[in-house]
Amino acid sequence: PPPRCPRPSEAIFGILRDLGGPGGRSVPLPHALAVLGARGFTPAQVGEALDEYEGLNVLQVNPARTRVTFV
Repeated sequence: PPPRCPRPSEAIFGILRDLGGPGGRSVPLPHALAVLGARGFTPAQVGEALDEYEGLNVLQVNPARTRVTFV
């Protein structure tokens, strides 16, 4: 069977983790949006993923929405 395709939010989270690098604690949001957009994700999908993982206390987006920090 073909490999299971992750939900967009799972794929987005994985890419954000990769952007953070080893031991990465945070990623500039504009850079993340540019990379994710280049991979075909819409800003709405990215926003939903950030809201979902923020709700799970896995990451935080600062109030100005310029930086994503992993908890």
